[in-house]
Amino acid sequence: MKNFTAQEIKSIAYHSKVFEALGQESRLKVFDLVCQSGNKGIKPKEIVEQLGIDGGTLHFHLKRLMAVNLIMTKSDGPRGTYYLNEGAPKGAIRLFS
Repeated sequence: MKNFTAQEIKSIAYHSKVFEALGQESRLKVFDLVCQSGNKGIKPKEIVEQLGIDGGTLHFHLKRLMAVNLIMTKSDGPRGTYYLNEGAPKGAIRLFS
């Protein structure tokens, strides 16, 4: 059995959180829309309209995706715009490109 280094354990723990976050179907759809929005980003209103989910549910999913650094927000009004975090794991991003 392999002995993992502290860095490897930290990496495995992080990636397991990423997969856990993407393991919920609605959240996966939200992440896909953010990925597909590219450099222009996407506003919460657009996500609500496209997925038919309520604002509270969307906020919950966006917070979860931000917590694992998959997405980020830039404030350009009261709600902001969501973008793919360029530091997100490349393997997760490739699934949606």
